[in-house]
Amino acid sequence: MPKNGIAGQLLRVNLTNKQISKETLSLEMFIEYIGGRGLGAYYLNKEVEPRTDGLSSENKLIFFNGPFSGTMVPGNNKINVAFKSPLSNTYSFSLCGGHFGPELRFAGYDGLIIEGKSEGPVYLWVDNDHVEIKSAEKVWGNKIAYTDHLIKEELGDENIQVACIGPAGENLSKFACITSGVFREFGRGGCGAVMGSKNLKAIAIRGSKDVEVADPEGLMKLVDGLYPNFKKSAKAQIRRSEGTNELVRDINNAGFMCTKNFTEGTSEKNKEFEGSVFREKVVYNDVSCYACPIACGKNSAIVSTKYGDVKLEGPEFETLGLLGTNCGLTEWEDVLCVSAVCDALGLDSISAGGCVSLAMECFEKGILTIEDTNGLKLNFGNGAAEVELLEMIAYKQGIGADLAEGPAYAAEKWGAPELAVHSKNMSCAVYDPRGVKGMGLTYAISPKGAHHMVAPVFGGEMAAGNRFEEKGKETLVRNTQINFAAVDSLGFCATCQNGFSRPDQLKALKLVTGYEMTEEKLLFNAERIVNIERMYNVKNGLSRKDDTLPKRFTEVPMTFGESKGQVVDLETLLDNYYAVMGWDNDGIPTGEKLKALGL
Repeated sequence: MPKNGIAGQLLRVNLTNKQISKETLSLEMFIEYIGGRGLGAYYLNKEVEPRTDGLSSENKLIFFNGPFSGTMVPGNNKINVAFKSPLSNTYSFSLCGGHFGPELRFAGYDGLIIEGKSEGPVYLWVDNDHVEIKSAEKVWGNKIAYTDHLIKEELGDENIQVACIGPAGENLSKFACITSGVFREFGRGGCGAVMGSKNLKAIAIRGSKDVEVADPEGLMKLVDGLYPNFKKSAKAQIRRSEGTNELVRDINNAGFMCTKNFTEGTSEKNKEFEGSVFREKVVYNDVSCYACPIACGKNSAIVSTKYGDVKLEGPEFETLGLLGTNCGLTEWEDVLCVSAVCDALGLDSISAGGCVSLAMECFEKGILTIEDTNGLKLNFGNGAAEVELLEMIAYKQGIGADLAEGPAYAAEKWGAPELAVHSKNMSCAVYDPRGVKGMGLTYAISPKGAHHMVAPVFGGEMAAGNRFEEKGKETLVRNTQINFAAVDSLGFCATCQNGFSRPDQLKALKLVTGYEMTEEKLLFNAERIVNIERMYNVKNGLSRKDDTLPKRFTEVPMTFGESKGQVVDLETLLDNYYAVMGWDNDGIPTGEKLKALGL
């Protein structure tokens, strides 16, 4: 077998007829599509018709690792899942860190495709070459941590890696996630609902095979030389100390941190959640994903007067923002509790927070009454009520059933569509684009809805001092989007770019695979991935009309703080972006562009 880092094998499982098959994967596929996200785009475009209902048996969950998975390359823990989203009705993908992806590679597989639908609850057991579909009758209905425990107990091994769904996925909440290792998520787009629609409770993996690279000594030497870079990187060091919550200070001070359903962009009370305070008050140790030198994960705990003992990994920045400040929470005990509840239920914390904050604003404005909320006083800042509403969303009870369909659906049903802060029915992330205009473009053009990590340009805008300008953001978003398609496909955590530069990425790729790829070729392939994702949506009927932002961002100026008076000129941003992408004015890639990319 060639020593090129990849396993050379794809595992396919059909839950309808219980057929399990293995297919050969060539290194050439990794060269043309790079890996994880790129291969997911290729297979979803090839095998799932764009107009497929996201919750039908025709949808698939397409997991792929990048070429670095399971090696010594820093942060090589990101595995991608591609699927048709039941939430946004678009192409979607989600990445998960932790140890699940490397374990799949150790079991001898680069990818896993789940298709069809089981008649009853099952889970998949992958033990190297042995693959089995097992009954999940005894674990169905349980929350995340207990599901993880029961499966490991049944299989008799505490060290296997389990990715599972909670009640939210079982009940088909459209922003349910798939959780690995209890606290690591394939978070956005509703892949947990897709898994639930297939009656698949979990995927358990145990692998013990070697990952053989082209030049192990050369790779070891390269990696040994990279670690001092992380020690010298100020960004890597503050992320190691404070986790992703190191972002709170600058973003809150700059006036674009989501607060009270994006009605405000800053608050003195948000300072309670700055990274240094987080570290001092609730963090008790650090957590690392596989092969990561930064360890931005934080185990946290608090003894609460309202909730008793609360313990979890996190919350990370997006969770703190959407479940916390965006819902008006001001105390750590509330934030930790709602985060732990959200994790246990298997809900995407960003969409969950966006939906809860929508309900809170509707309640405060009298659009929802106490009768509508089943007695919950959904005022901003009511953490106990938020806990109950999260349960209602996961189990689709009362107004929770409306919210489980996504913010656009719920707001329309309640007669308040202007209060839903979303794009393509996906709740926006922490960054209010009135204070950082490029993020408005990122939300609007993201193939899966308002996802920040498609092109997280806020840092570049702040560093350049041009965050209030629309001009030039088309190029910044384009270049960042293509870079992240490359990083996501290579399969390493984006945080590790702080110490692992593009030249070193290309050196590592050669040492792992034996193939020397130029930066030009890598970015060309990444641009192809972006266009494949866009064309999937085009074939589904999406165009410029779907690249939207809420009127709150485009028509309502920020009322106070450092971003006061700002709105987003989305139409100008879109005109400029489509032009630089080689798409027509309706946002559709031109024939000339597709031909140039070999599509």
